[in-house]
Amino acid sequence: MNILIEWLGILGRWAHVLFAITWIGTSFYFNWLDLSERKPKAPTLKPNVEGEVHEMHGGSFYYHERFWPTGDNPRTLAHSGPAQFTFLTGLFLVAYFYWRGPSVYLIPPGSALTVVEAVILSGLALLLPWLIYHQTCKRVQSDTAVLCAMAVVVTVASFVLTRVFNPPAAFVHVGAMLGTIMAANVQYVIIPNHIRMRRQVQAGQEVDLTFHKLAKRRSQHNNYMTLPVLFGMLSAHFPLATSSELSWAILVLVMAALFTLRHYRNVQLRTDRKPRALLGLAGALLACGIGLSFVPRTAAVEDRSALSAADARIHDIVQTRCAVCHATTPSFDGFTVAPNGVHLETMAEIEVRKDQIMTLAIASDLMPPGNLTEMTDAERRELADWLAARGAVTLDLE
Repeated sequence: MNILIEWLGILGRWAHVLFAITWIGTSFYFNWLDLSERKPKAPTLKPNVEGEVHEMHGGSFYYHERFWPTGDNPRTLAHSGPAQFTFLTGLFLVAYFYWRGPSVYLIPPGSALTVVEAVILSGLALLLPWLIYHQTCKRVQSDTAVLCAMAVVVTVASFVLTRVFNPPAAFVHVGAMLGTIMAANVQYVIIPNHIRMRRQVQAGQEVDLTFHKLAKRRSQHNNYMTLPVLFGMLSAHFPLATSSELSWAILVLVMAALFTLRHYRNVQLRTDRKPRALLGLAGALLACGIGLSFVPRTAAVEDRSALSAADARIHDIVQTRCAVCHATTPSFDGFTVAPNGVHLETMAEIEVRKDQIMTLAIASDLMPPGNLTEMTDAERRELADWLAARGAVTLDLE
């Protein structure tokens, strides 16, 4: 059964990436199509053509016209499936990892959060930002005002979540928060307005531009969120960013840089100009985020004179076999930061991570990886006895 459950996680991740690629690729393509179109300079195939685009791909030439129907009944393609499936597979992965194994992936060691509280907070982190964003869009017509409101939401969410969740989980939740907004835009605004427009065409009525504007606005918002979402969702691979004491600020600055880069590209497509000021701003924001990762963590110092002989022995084992990587400044070649932000330099840090050490270094032999630091069987037994005496338990990683 455990093998089948593990395969669910593998297939869930594969499906999520597949649908996300399809959805974001569609967003990028249609955004390019909309912004690249120009007024026709020759007779067009259909009446009421607003713009046309010529392109070449795969050795073929293509011609596109954007038009307003005048009584005919065009075939309509909603392109909505990838959005819904991206959200559903993403929600499955949140449940599979963070709601099913909160003690391992979601709740930081030493936290006062209970499992139920952590799962509820995780769900609220996905739902509340959508409600705030949606109500703001309904009440405010200025996209600049919506941007400012969402900048506050992202900043507050980044600050709060990096303090109550494991930092990698916090980064993923901020990305999932924006991804939820994007999927909800498709489900509750874009597609319903597409359906209204299609029904008007089928009834031979003039298309109400209000429906067009509502769908177009949310579609453009989604396009701007794509790059920040991707950074948040891939952040589990970025311990240099997530392990910093200023991780929340790094997340905000990098997302702002990617948003600005998306705006630069959109302006370039729309105007055939290269607004270097926007490119410079994106670079400056990214540089600030990178700069914060250079700020050193406050290294904890152990007073060895206060340790018992047994504790001193365990401290020596962990420093020799584990803390060469899991340190403020790792000494093992190839590591610039502690993996997953886990530090094991003091007895307090070792004690708070006792369940994870028991699981990864004793029960499974996963750590040290490949036994690179050559931990002996005798050292593992000593460490296991010490951990067991302090009530360490083996966590369920499945």
